[in-house]
Amino acid sequence: MMEWGRILFQSNPEHALPRGVADRFHEAARRRRALEHRLAALFQRWSYQEFIPPMFEYAETLSTEANQLASEMYRFVDRDGQTLALRPDMTIPTARLAGSKLYDQPFPQRFFYRGSVFRYAEPQAGHQREFAQIGIELIGASGAASDGEIIVLALQALREAGLNDFRLTLGQMAFIHGLLAELELSSQEEQALLDAIDRKSQPNLLAILGELRLTAAQRRAVQTLPTLAGEENVLTRAAQIALNRQMRQAVENMQELEAVLDSYDVKEAISLDLAEVRGRKYYTGITFECFAAGLGTNIGSGGRYDHLVERFGPTQPAVGFALNVDSLLYARQRQNAPTFPSAPRILAQLSLAKAHIRQVEKLRQQGFIVRSACRPYSPTALRQNASAHGEQGVLLFNQPSGQTQLWWHNWPAPRPLTPACLAEVLS
Repeated sequence: MMEWGRILFQSNPEHALPRGVADRFHEAARRRRALEHRLAALFQRWSYQEFIPPMFEYAETLSTEANQLASEMYRFVDRDGQTLALRPDMTIPTARLAGSKLYDQPFPQRFFYRGSVFRYAEPQAGHQREFAQIGIELIGASGAASDGEIIVLALQALREAGLNDFRLTLGQMAFIHGLLAELELSSQEEQALLDAIDRKSQPNLLAILGELRLTAAQRRAVQTLPTLAGEENVLTRAAQIALNRQMRQAVENMQELEAVLDSYDVKEAISLDLAEVRGRKYYTGITFECFAAGLGTNIGSGGRYDHLVERFGPTQPAVGFALNVDSLLYARQRQNAPTFPSAPRILAQLSLAKAHIRQVEKLRQQGFIVRSACRPYSPTALRQNASAHGEQGVLLFNQPSGQTQLWWHNWPAPRPLTPACLAEVLS
């Protein structure tokens, strides 16, 4: 298969795909759809309803001031001269929906989505320029209970994906906003300080502090911030350096959230990092990233963004997350996760006998995947053809007797198709 693909590419280079996109077929396509189906079923059990946004919208709609992905959007001009863009994620379309079309509906509203998103970025393992995303948004609810629901669902999604070694790093952007409001720095000073905090570089941080005019309490808060990471006493130490009401409320929110997460028994998979500053223009409260062993980048992220919906309509608090499906599949491979179960596959002998057709249809209704042979084969050739296509069984129909037989891959001979025979196959 790979050799044929190589030869075809060499003879027809115009058939090559653009950098950062890929064909997915056969088992790769099945694995992706199986994972999406499992995660969608999980979200539906929590009362999230599917939202299918358009593939492209007006570029201005997707280019909010807080959108970190605006520089990575694929833009193009249509025949009417309008500048459009492919969606770089699905949170902004969901916020647009809530603000412009659901403003008179009861809140909170819960949505999940799945599909391709597009970003002009450097391709890497599990993260191409077109990649599959699945996620949820809870719009119209604030507080620790809604934050906790989102985090718990993110962790359950990672488990449902079959990962056994993962971590969620949890931050609180309101704590950062409160600190910056207290410091009253220029935009250049603020950016330099945030860069040093993001790198967790004490030398850089001390050098910047030497140039700023801060009180002793402010200086202590800034120096302590990069150390507010891990699992022990983080919130206690954060409370000790809180300089204003916003910072104190952020710590209280995290303490309440900690109690919610403890009730769900998920704290062991979470580590705190109050020095997380990326996305500060977008997030207003909690922020988190999901990581899996074997990958150097996150496989998903989320947080609270209470000022996004108001761009399209009445203000609504909102929180959510999105997972990179391709990264999840890559992480599954690195962690040797078990294969998703699939329905038994059978190749059926070509026959127009009504009795045989009824048997084939009954098997399909029972959940079997049955492919009909396109031409007559001998029993041996049928088994060889089935094996080549990854099918475990062959269905034979004896025209004179009207008897249907099943020949399973590990049986020495075919058996009459009976309920007991099927039960053995499914066991």
